[in-house]
Amino acid sequence: MNQTIELPDVCDFMTRHLVDVFETMLSMKAVLVPGNDLPVFDGRVTGSVGFAGEHVTGAVYLHLSEPFSKQVAAAMLGITPAEITSENEVNDVVGEATNMITGGLKSWLCDTGAECAVSTPAIIRGTAYTIEAMPEVSRECLVFACADQRIVVEIHIKLG
Repeated sequence: MNQTIELPDVCDFMTRHLVDVFETMLSMKAVLVPGNDLPVFDGRVTGSVGFAGEHVTGAVYLHLSEPFSKQVAAAMLGITPAEITSENEVNDVVGEATNMITGGLKSWLCDTGAECAVSTPAIIRGTAYTIEAMPEVSRECLVFACADQRIVVEIHIKLG
């Protein structure tokens, strides 16, 4: 690696990048919520994209409440939430949003000398689940407020 990458740098980048993606792609303003209080979602849609390289591995998870995921899908598709006809439309948009967020992280990591590639998006749906980090993997959760809703970006990363 050309430079030393630290978790605070990753979190700082991801904060700026998520705000940019939500503003540019969805015309939604997202603001980082200070503190570590994670929201509780009755129903949740999570996008997941992994990344791996010689000096870095990990995954990014984008957690949205089920109702908000429908709003996000409608915003990206340029339709109203009532026009969403299937979970597949929501899954595609949440997967694509997660892919954009992780793709930005991949580019940033590559620019710092930590070459890596990303996986295809996967979707997790449910009411009560936890993503647990493997040993030696750092985990950070960033909570954002957006349209009176909460967004959680969970980053699992192993450097070195």
